[in-house]
Amino acid sequence: MSQVISQGFRTMYEIIEVGSIKPGGSGTMEGRAYNASVKFRSRNVVERMDERVGVQEVETTIEFKVICENEEEVKQVSEAIRKLRVLKTPFYISGDLPRKYQGGDVYMVDSFDHGTAFLKSVESVLQARTVQKVN
Repeated sequence: MSQVISQGFRTMYEIIEVGSIKPGGSGTMEGRAYNASVKFRSRNVVERMDERVGVQEVETTIEFKVICENEEEVKQVSEAIRKLRVLKTPFYISGDLPRKYQGGDVYMVDSFDHGTAFLKSVESVLQARTVQKVN
């Protein structure tokens, strides 16, 4: 499992809308070990004027990855993200700079906070929003 050993800057992403959520267990593929994690996507769509064809919509998609200790933690993180999505509640991810994923159109960001720290960071937001929704 990787960890940040020196942090001279921090990039905070405000997640306003969650698209797909992809929980995954640990394992090995083609000889490479993978940690358990939860990946989820968010996207922005921007209108740009093109003189030749008119207005174009340009989509930027980022896939965020939260590393987890085990599959139980994956379930908890995945469930928390699903609740935030249903409640339409923004939350924050501190992570690295976006990088292209295998040369495709999707950017990847690894969260600096692993599963337990992520759950702690959204716990109070989830509790407050759940209480508001009940009342």
